[in-house]
Amino acid sequence: MANEQVISFKQHIGPEHVSEYLSLPFEVPAGAARIEVELAYDHAISAAPGSGPGNVVDLGLFDSRGAEFGTAEGFRGWSGSSKARIFVAPDDATPGYLPGPLYPGVWNVSLGFYHIHPSGCNYEVTVRLTLGPAPEPVQLSWPVPPVHRETRWYRGDLHCHSHHSEATGTLAELCASARAQGLDFLAVTEHNTISHHRLLGQFRSSDFLPIPGQEVTTYHGHANVWAAGRWIEFRCRGNADLARVIAMAHAAGAMFSANHPKTNGPPWEYTTFAGIDCLEVWQAPWFLSNYQSLAVWDELLRNGQRIVGVGGSDHHQPAAGENYWQQVGQPTTWVYADALDQPNILSGIRAGHVFVSASPAGPRLELAAAAAGQTVMMGDVLTVEGGEPVQLRARVQGAGGNVLRLVGSRGLLLEEPINSDDFAFEHSLTARVSTYVRAEVAQPREPEEAADPATLMLQALGNPIYIQVV
Repeated sequence: MANEQVISFKQHIGPEHVSEYLSLPFEVPAGAARIEVELAYDHAISAAPGSGPGNVVDLGLFDSRGAEFGTAEGFRGWSGSSKARIFVAPDDATPGYLPGPLYPGVWNVSLGFYHIHPSGCNYEVTVRLTLGPAPEPVQLSWPVPPVHRETRWYRGDLHCHSHHSEATGTLAELCASARAQGLDFLAVTEHNTISHHRLLGQFRSSDFLPIPGQEVTTYHGHANVWAAGRWIEFRCRGNADLARVIAMAHAAGAMFSANHPKTNGPPWEYTTFAGIDCLEVWQAPWFLSNYQSLAVWDELLRNGQRIVGVGGSDHHQPAAGENYWQQVGQPTTWVYADALDQPNILSGIRAGHVFVSASPAGPRLELAAAAAGQTVMMGDVLTVEGGEPVQLRARVQGAGGNVLRLVGSRGLLLEEPINSDDFAFEHSLTARVSTYVRAEVAQPREPEEAADPATLMLQALGNPIYIQVV
């Protein structure tokens, strides 16, 4: 017969400990069948930006294989402030947590203090260990469909959430929403957990690719990591820790994309973007301060960092019967790739063969450059001799009535009205120094609005072509 052990922790934490993490060790004996953790604290508020003074305490769990910074082996789950009670067992776990063996030894409840009330935070953690016969771990597998091989533009979303982090809808509902929007691929990037990775295979088909991701959600900025094949650390205290996390992602063969560096993004508070591969220039609908992220990207490009610009809806899938104010695929990231599989889509992103549009319907935006018998596309490098003419060719579909803008390292090069829904435009420039050119599609503005970047309402945004003068 099963019996239960109960372990309790109570403590007052002062406001000076905001943005810190705390480990609460407890012993798990051999023969444990289930571990439950419950968290309660006073002055609780929402973690959403702009919430008033109060406490937001995040919850996670590490097993006896290790809880130190940078240790992936002991990670068993993270739910942030979205769940007050969680469990893990050999055959099942709360979404956000990993089922599997309950190794004997010292486990750690991990608490993160995102916000602390001026008077402090009183918390209580209760751990319940169920001892007795344990069910066997469940091994999951699904058939692997044939890969759709066609060199073309594939459209997807690189940033979204299910109930494995703070949304209420399931993975099945999220993937169904993406398919209903006509997306070819979907990166599911749960906050600080990989509990969804083992489940995504069931939604794979020849015409739909779920990509396992993680949103590395630190107290100083967020970032997406795609297809690392492992959990990536997030408990960063500053730039040095961030560098270790980026190195961890790269060692796993993944890309690291800094997210929404803008007001209420939440913003990027680190003082560096060193080592990142991508920047989420467009998160959610454009009017939500994405002009700030665009300015960050342009500054990085001007400083010589060839960072790929991407988009992500940051969609939080609602449960059946609930509503959410925006759809997955708003914006849509288009990737030019040879096939609809993970290696090819990620290779296309890494190459910068990417543009972003307001929705899966477009607009579609392409930019090519030619010189001395070479022709390249967005993300590529065109090598020319100084003074050699470069021919630019843009094509825009589904954006009649808008404006095509070409932007270079010194700012706006030109604007051209888009007078049809299948619009082609050519422009010749002479490069005397190395530079870049990127294209964007915007709504027309009144002349008096041109000086205010917040009035720039983009409909599509392409990656640069780099012109290298030798």
